[in-house]
Amino acid sequence: MIEPAFISNGVQYYRLKDYFNTFSMRGLMALQVYEEWNMRFQREHLMAFIDSMEKVTNDPKSIKIGEIIKLIAMMKERMEWIVPTSEIIYKFASVAFFDKNESPYSYDPEYCKEKIARWKEAADINDFFIVMQLKDMLPLPTLSEEDLRICLTVIDKMEELQLNKVLGKSSPSKTKMDSSSVPS
Repeated sequence: MIEPAFISNGVQYYRLKDYFNTFSMRGLMALQVYEEWNMRFQREHLMAFIDSMEKVTNDPKSIKIGEIIKLIAMMKERMEWIVPTSEIIYKFASVAFFDKNESPYSYDPEYCKEKIARWKEAADINDFFIVMQLKDMLPLPTLSEEDLRICLTVIDKMEELQLNKVLGKSSPSKTKMDSSSVPS
């Protein structure tokens, strides 16, 4: 069953009543993104952590135990975040909501990246709105709009600092990281 969800920048977005009870590619993508949501890691970012761990353990004569401990601590910390990063929230929303140009049964990652960019550029929906739209599909804490904004600001900044460390960057180049900035 398809139902209207919201309008952004004059475009009507729809959603399936139950994503997890469908055999479509969109349903499978919803499961994949839900795993990222649950782990608080986009797949590309988790791979960056694993690659970093491999780098510090490659030379058995000079394994950097301190670096391994830091990476493990960062990974554990992420799994305790109250909500995922704003990028994961938008990614899940791109699966959950579709417009007339998309099939409710398939998922086009490139089109969805453009859709997320349009949502952010239009600025007529915010993180709180997206979270409230997803609330009946996902286990979410009850946060006010202000609390969610503060929480996401802190989490996104923490992610940026972690990814800069993992990717060996000395200073952040932008305030939010996305999967396009992490090598696959």
